[in-house]
Amino acid sequence: MPSALVTGATGMVGSTMIDYILENHPDYDVVAMRRDRSDLRNVTHLLQHPRVHWEIGDLADAHSQYDLLRRHTPDRCFHTAAMSHVPTSRLAPAECMKVNVIGQINLFEALRQTAPECRIQICGSSEQYGLVLPDEIPVKETNSFRPLSPYACSKISQDMLGYQYARNYGMKIVRTRAFNHSGARRHEAFSEATFSIQIAQIEKGMREPVIEHGNLTPIRDMTHVRDIVRAYWMSLDGGCVWGEAYNICSGIGLCVQDMLDYLTGLTPVRITTREDPARVRPSDVPILIGDSTRFREATGWTPRYNWQETLSECLDYWRGQI
Repeated sequence: MPSALVTGATGMVGSTMIDYILENHPDYDVVAMRRDRSDLRNVTHLLQHPRVHWEIGDLADAHSQYDLLRRHTPDRCFHTAAMSHVPTSRLAPAECMKVNVIGQINLFEALRQTAPECRIQICGSSEQYGLVLPDEIPVKETNSFRPLSPYACSKISQDMLGYQYARNYGMKIVRTRAFNHSGARRHEAFSEATFSIQIAQIEKGMREPVIEHGNLTPIRDMTHVRDIVRAYWMSLDGGCVWGEAYNICSGIGLCVQDMLDYLTGLTPVRITTREDPARVRPSDVPILIGDSTRFREATGWTPRYNWQETLSECLDYWRGQI
């Protein structure tokens, strides 16, 4: 059977990508790469699945990439592994570059030499655009990069490496730039997940009915993670041009304050809020609303879920975890 390699297989995007492939593409097996210390709570239902082949691998270790790809020759690769939390990248910028940039080079080199016909989707980020000016909304792929974090810089490097490997070596690479996405399995470090965790704890009587938060003014373009992974698959179906970049987003802006208000409206408990200075970032991208016209025209993709469903699913997930 043909196979799809999914890096970062235990994360929200990676595990949802595996679910999508198993449900929608029965002719594909999955090679799921994870670190030996990965949290497995998102993939317990997948650990014994006959079409999922689990592999321990470290992007920073080039030899582990070659060893894995000598055992498997994937037809598609969804590179979802990354250090993806902006504040963490500020605390460990060198580690962020090592994982995201050097790790991707190691993966590209191994694929180039062992599976040169593999179709590769690179998970870029709207954070690459950084400081977007008011007259640049909605953001197109041609917009300037003004990164405001080491994470954003690392994603720009990944993006440009995708372009370079496609042009220099003829590799079948599509560069996607996904705007914010969420749903079940959202990592606890992200705002809508921290709000959901605190609500779940309040409902259980584990903390006082006060939600602590950081900056509530940023505006983000929110898409459901299931819509995102479907877009990732479609990006490799042939409509996109190899080496080119495509925004994936809803095109609808949502203020973090609105996210918090919506989530608190989903609980019968009376909740107040207060700012926690420790949660306020030294710099924050004020607004990110994207234009996905180019991707929609190339693939026919359109979102199926709205932001209310996305946030509700995030809250229900964390209620289950708490």
